Amino acid sequence: MRKLLLITGDLAAGKSSFATLLSRRYDTNLFFKDSIKEVLGDTIGFTNREENKRLSAAAMELLFFLFTTFAKMGKDLILESNFHTAELEKLHRLADEYHYEVLTLVLRGDTDVLYKRYCHRMQYENRHPVHLSTTLDRYGDFKECTEYLRSESIPGNTLAINADDFSYQTDPQVLAAIDAFMLTE
Repeated sequence: MRKLLLITGDLAAGKSSFATLLSRRYDTNLFFKDSIKEVLGDTIGFTNREENKRLSAAAMELLFFLFTTFAKMGKDLILESNFHTAELEKLHRLADEYHYEVLTLVLRGDTDVLYKRYCHRMQYENRHPVHLSTTLDRYGDFKECTEYLRSESIPGNTLAINADDFSYQTDPQVLAAIDAFMLTE
């Protein structure tokens, strides 16, 4: 059975970095919602938060499209995003339709640690403008967003990962659990 690995969780938990490592580990195609949103932002543009949210919705629709395209070819796939319940449910329906097994990695960390990491990233990394139209640099807003994302239900088979630091990316137990999913028929 083909595999769909979904990576979701808290902001600044290292989802994209981990997804990249796993893509290499399993020689599997990978798509990030944020990268798609960046291309859309550069191509279509946006002038306010509402338009930015529409870019996010369009990026998610493209993730669904990419999954079905790869599914028709029978290819394993990794998708990374801060998925919402409805999006995960749609991916699970599509996975069932195309006979894919799904595992969702859920990266969670201490809110204070993640907030410091997020602020550092915003200040010192060259972040794309589509990621800068929020007020998440204010602790209260960051905490509220984190709590909201954590309230989303996650269907199906999940693996909870502590992302307080990045040691999970090389943790033998974490990798063995993912191997058991990705490398078994």
